[in-house]
Amino acid sequence: MPDAKPKSDVQMLKRHKIKGKSFYKVKLQIADIIIQMQSEFEGELFTKENSWRFDNFMHRGNKKPHIILEVKVVNRLPNLNGAKRSFTTVHPDSKEVNWSLYRRNSRYILRTFLAQKKQYIVLNLKFDKGVVYVLRDKSKDAKWKLLEIIYDALQIILINYLTQRDGIFVHAIGVKDIDGTGRVFIGKSGSGKSTLARLWHSHSRAVILNDDRIIIRKTKGKFFIYGSPWHGDFSDYLISKIDSAKPPRLLFIHHGRNNILKPISKRRAFNLLYPNLFPTFWDKKGLDKTIFFCLDMIENLPCYSLGFRDDKGIIGFVRRMANRR
Repeated sequence: MPDAKPKSDVQMLKRHKIKGKSFYKVKLQIADIIIQMQSEFEGELFTKENSWRFDNFMHRGNKKPHIILEVKVVNRLPNLNGAKRSFTTVHPDSKEVNWSLYRRNSRYILRTFLAQKKQYIVLNLKFDKGVVYVLRDKSKDAKWKLLEIIYDALQIILINYLTQRDGIFVHAIGVKDIDGTGRVFIGKSGSGKSTLARLWHSHSRAVILNDDRIIIRKTKGKFFIYGSPWHGDFSDYLISKIDSAKPPRLLFIHHGRNNILKPISKRRAFNLLYPNLFPTFWDKKGLDKTIFFCLDMIENLPCYSLGFRDDKGIIGFVRRMANRR
């Protein structure tokens, strides 16, 4: 259950002075990346129901932002004249378009299609500056909601940002064990990520960074895993953590009759890793960087196949095998 409760049903942004002008401003910190959102329009933070999930990602310090997004509430969204569509995602169940990415000259335009969240985001090619255009709700005041930018626009921005800066998103569980060791369990849907996350959550004092979307970055020659605000099935029980840890190995998981750990080849590891990435298919250079990052990581971190039973014994098993190379 949540260990922190918000002070009000809806938390509002506070005004700040930026270069002599008054703005509403908020900062987030995800994988050591500071994202600043600012607007002349009043904004909402989180509701009582979701505040506890995101509060750990709020940055209340004075670190300089890496990404700056200006939010504008408008009566009409900008047109896409001259923009070429680069990529589109479709919801697997409803078959409706979730979002599309367009390219126009030296800008990307991210468009979301959900009826309750109509917005365009115009971004530079480095994905570190952008303008978020939010369609005004004519029945209400001109306000914007931080949560509607976090889902899913901010995730898409960070995927592109990290691609250019030694980082990737991976479908994986991230665990920071009681001794500070990072555990990363990689697997596609149905491989047991949520099951494994619940076992570690219920039967250990380890910190679950996330049960589905882990960020991996390379800093000063070392690989680190980070939690993110985007959950899998385990989200109702998980309080997202801003923490990070160094993983000594990569573990590719699957259900099994017994707990068993087997070393795998680098080729096999890449073939298992790639389907669990969030590649920038629309950006060839970015895609190449992602592949080189993965090859570098596989070269420097031992890779294993981990079969496990749905039993708390997997925790002790993984810890006992910790020194195996």
